[in-house]
Amino acid sequence: MSFKKIRIFINGFGRIGRSAARIILEEKSLELVAINDLYSYEQMVYLLKYDSSYGMLDHTIGVREDRLFIDNKEIKLFSEADLGNMDIHSLNVDVVLQCSGMFLTTESNLPLLKNGAKKVIISAPAIDDTPTYIFGVNHKAYKQESVISNSSCSANAIVPIFKIIDKHFGIDSAMMSMYHSYTSYQNLLDGKHYSKDIRRTRSATQNIIPLMSSAAEATAYFFPQLKERLYAKSIRVPIPSTTLYDLSIKLEGGYTRKEINERLEEEVRSSYRDILETTNILSESNDYIHNPHSAVINLPLTSLAGGNLLRISAWQDNEYGYTKRLVDMVKVLGSSE
Repeated sequence: MSFKKIRIFINGFGRIGRSAARIILEEKSLELVAINDLYSYEQMVYLLKYDSSYGMLDHTIGVREDRLFIDNKEIKLFSEADLGNMDIHSLNVDVVLQCSGMFLTTESNLPLLKNGAKKVIISAPAIDDTPTYIFGVNHKAYKQESVISNSSCSANAIVPIFKIIDKHFGIDSAMMSMYHSYTSYQNLLDGKHYSKDIRRTRSATQNIIPLMSSAAEATAYFFPQLKERLYAKSIRVPIPSTTLYDLSIKLEGGYTRKEINERLEEEVRSSYRDILETTNILSESNDYIHNPHSAVINLPLTSLAGGNLLRISAWQDNEYGYTKRLVDMVKVLGSSE
């Protein structure tokens, strides 16, 4: 029995775009039909094939003119800064993954729709009123919008955990610290940087660098009643992959550590299977490279002070785990025609 595959165009072939390509290749219901980015096609092929975190791609891969070939499957390549210059009608694109880190509004993505795409998912928080969905949180409420945001990697990790805690214990306020792997937007060595935050001038491989984070704002999208009672910071550490979330939550009542851990385990089993995971293992960051979950809650690190000041710790491969949810949202949009 044949079925229609969801046809995907990736705009922006950086860490998230390439992770998405790897995941799509393993999904029988999905088909990668086009990629757009501004660097050379030879480098695109090389970086897709060889990845320092995820290893070598187990597929035959090559490039000829403006075509990428993966196991003889042809994928159209573009090198366009202006989205309006790409006529993609003939590609019959169901969903564009907007992974460029740019085009963070509905309006800026309209050229993709005008030129042939049916839907667009922005792989970052939008900076306008574009609807935001997180798989496992509110994806069932998808209203057929043409452009949506998949929010941030941090929100995908934090919001499901907050949903559980708020449902059963009530959240009064929270402070969130992310011990986050360094990113390509940081310097390898001390040098000039175009960010307003002067700390980005310092070497990511030699320093622990505290930076401002948009995680509080992204989380508050789903908890508007907490908008003025959430604070987040991103502490960049000298590792290339994974993030440890340290969530300090003031509860509305008094509880025990055992109650909270049992509820977390129960909810993960019943409502967040394949999205969240819990572990009792005394683990560290490398153990979560390539982990497909939005977050893995480390139960031995749960602590409680005074019955209402809760601390939860959770791990995430902030690239791969996030991209798995991004691709899950592709299936939601692609099957909603």
